[in-house]
Amino acid sequence: MRLIATMRQIPPRSRQALYNVNATRGIEQTAQACLPAHTLMQRAGLAVAQLAMAIAPHARRIWIACGAGNNGGDGLEAAMHLQHWGKAPVVTWLGSPDTCPGDAAESYRRALASGVNFAQEPPLCPDFCIDALLGIGSHARPPQGQLAHWIHQINACTGSVLAIDVPTGLNADTGVLTEPSVKATDTLSSAHAQARLVYRIWT
Repeated sequence: MRLIATMRQIPPRSRQALYNVNATRGIEQTAQACLPAHTLMQRAGLAVAQLAMAIAPHARRIWIACGAGNNGGDGLEAAMHLQHWGKAPVVTWLGSPDTCPGDAAESYRRALASGVNFAQEPPLCPDFCIDALLGIGSHARPPQGQLAHWIHQINACTGSVLAIDVPTGLNADTGVLTEPSVKATDTLSSAHAQARLVYRIWT
């Protein structure tokens, strides 16, 4: 299977179309219907890993904080690629292969087979962090428990932080931040057109 990921940076103060959560999910479902199973998540994970290396090419110990849904699945796919490229990703995952969405469960199996290191707690002083916790799944209720704990730990990191879709804690429908929220230095969001992914980079 050939994965295609094209990226472009959004210039400051430029105007771009925005989609709410329902519209974004509808676009994803339309694109997925035209593709083999699991393709969109694989493409997203590849793009995340590529951008991570563009932002921090010398980073070795990379913490990927993954949520229980598809945003976490994107992070699991990214971890697999980073592992293949000689990096040392450490994944903390709120999900379970028995209860998470099917695509995310498949990404978990792929990451596990690739030798990705899964841990209960993040590594000390990671070189780079990837926020794959909630993405567009963020809502009005403030993050709690382990999720909130990891958000605080991400924000305490001294290196760059790349968020997938939107930083965790940012409501993609309203633009309102709940606290705690991830203070990302970069965000990679995706829109689907003609069954391909076009990635937008926010800095």
